[in-house]
Amino acid sequence: MINHKNEILIKGYAVSIVLVVMAMGIIYKLITLQADPAERARFAEFAQRTNFREAEIPAQRGNLYAADGSLLATSVRHYDIAIDGKAMKQELIDQHLNALADSLEKMLGGPAKEYAKTILQAKANQKQYVRIAKNLTFQQLNRIKSFPIFSEGQIKGGFIVEDKLIRERSVKDIGARTLGYVKGDTLKVGLEGAYNDLLAGKNGKRLEQRMGGGNWRPINVSTEIDAEEGLDVVTTIDIGMQNIAYNTLYQQLVEYEAVYGSVVVMEVKTGEVKAIANLTRLEDGNYADIQNFAVGAATEPGSTIKAMSLLAALESGEVDTMTLVNTGGGRVNLFGRSISDSRGYGKIDVKQVLEKSSNIGTAKVVTDIWQKKPKGFMKFIKDRWKLDQPLGVDIPGEAMPYIPSPEDKSWSRLTLSSISFGYESKLTPLQILTFYNGIANNGVMLKPLFVKEIRKRGELISKFEPEIRVKKMASDSTIKKMQNMLKGVVQNGTGRAFYNEHYTAAGKTGTARVEYWKKDQAIQYRASFCGYFPTDDPKYSVIVVVHKPSRQKGIYGSTVAGPVFQALMEHVFVSTPKPYYIPDSLQISKPKPNKKPFEIKYGNNTIPDLMGQKGYEVIPVLENMGLKIRYTGVGKVISQSIAPGTKFTKNQTLHLELDNS
Repeated sequence: MINHKNEILIKGYAVSIVLVVMAMGIIYKLITLQADPAERARFAEFAQRTNFREAEIPAQRGNLYAADGSLLATSVRHYDIAIDGKAMKQELIDQHLNALADSLEKMLGGPAKEYAKTILQAKANQKQYVRIAKNLTFQQLNRIKSFPIFSEGQIKGGFIVEDKLIRERSVKDIGARTLGYVKGDTLKVGLEGAYNDLLAGKNGKRLEQRMGGGNWRPINVSTEIDAEEGLDVVTTIDIGMQNIAYNTLYQQLVEYEAVYGSVVVMEVKTGEVKAIANLTRLEDGNYADIQNFAVGAATEPGSTIKAMSLLAALESGEVDTMTLVNTGGGRVNLFGRSISDSRGYGKIDVKQVLEKSSNIGTAKVVTDIWQKKPKGFMKFIKDRWKLDQPLGVDIPGEAMPYIPSPEDKSWSRLTLSSISFGYESKLTPLQILTFYNGIANNGVMLKPLFVKEIRKRGELISKFEPEIRVKKMASDSTIKKMQNMLKGVVQNGTGRAFYNEHYTAAGKTGTARVEYWKKDQAIQYRASFCGYFPTDDPKYSVIVVVHKPSRQKGIYGSTVAGPVFQALMEHVFVSTPKPYYIPDSLQISKPKPNKKPFEIKYGNNTIPDLMGQKGYEVIPVLENMGLKIRYTGVGKVISQSIAPGTKFTKNQTLHLELDNS
């Protein structure tokens, strides 16, 4: 008997040891599957042969925010639903088919009998995947989950749910090209493309089983690797300015029937781009933001380059603002070519040359100094101001500027004069604006900035500081002279149409001929204005370009492009608080505004009341508490899936509905 018991014990121990070894082997295999890429590859190959596959779990893409924290672009989760006819219990179909079909008709539209027919066919043919609806919101999903049969889940009710992330913009078309998009691994546009590596996060892995009709279903096994969500990018965009820039540009393009237009607003002291809009005329006459001309289109700048030419002349010391230039009767022959102004100005000083936008005056000033030694001019244009080099902005697709060199075969005795008043060279609107912004910034040229911060769940990861491109464009006295000359353009010259004595501006108009080499069409023009405001302690610089406006309606920079600049200036003027004096006897203490951030009102393991809170403020706090957040829409919280005060566990999912109406 004892021997028999010992024999049983020995066998039991042996079985236990075998089970332990098998368990350890399984654990080891799972670990190697997660840690060893080669092992995962071998497993994936095996899985493919046996109707399984290792699929990617898309990571939650980071958000794009405006400078004030307003949401610009986010990934919203949508849901597709399907049925597994093989899993769906027949008794449930017999009892609740009509009720389910009626519910689907009321919610999704379409006849109830078609839904009933689809379900019956899926059951009869034992189809394991038949799609019922696509792109449902979380609220719609919750509702449909409560329908008869579907409420029994996947095992009994054959109810299959698939989720996907769809990128949505809160500002729609306004600045769409600047915000950009990513398609596959090759097409990366705008800020979405520039910061794709940060925004994209890291996809996870999971095992899926092949279903009927070529569809796949996730299998919950321990080999799943969670996706890592992307980082958030806080841009420099000001929503108010962006709206003004977009809408005013749109109005001007419609009024003047132009082919396309561009506007960029930059903060003088930081180089931050506060607004950027690009609109192209479509075949139906409407305009859309489909090409970023401000960054990607280098064209002949026209008269806006005259500030660069005359700044170089002033800095050379060969002329001063009061130096007289004989422009004649409006047309002169210079080096065998006729150059003309809009009318004859006779003898005028250098300051008036800029104010009146004299081609003759500018060409004479520059060629008198550098015609025999053009490299001296290029030392300013290229060596000091780097106008022949791209800005290196984050947004992909910046066009290469073009400034010819005296060594080029194409250089002729006419080239220097042509460059001086805006031809035989190419610059993008953003490159021109960067120069003018430097004049406004007392000679410090800054690289344009499109991003302020990188954040993760509200926590600051990195901050972008202003980057100096040219430390000193010219001496303080020369910069001051150019500032006064640009101010004179608006007060006395071609920009006086939008002079405002209460909120002064400085800048330069431009009216450049385009496609002048085409002999079979009337002359076309590109109208522009580049400047800054206010003249005392400038805050913002702006460039506006309107390409090929109707010649019958207007072609000049002051009338075609100027109103966009003026609208932006008035917007800032109206929204800027005006200081005024209050006698001490009338001083009244004002209540301090509540600047406290969102705080949790319950314990750390309880759901707070989120109604009315701003989504971008509460989501990082909730995630730091250990919750997984899923949300739809943008703006403030109008619905939460878990009631306030409810206890929660780590990694529990909380669904929020946001709305900014």
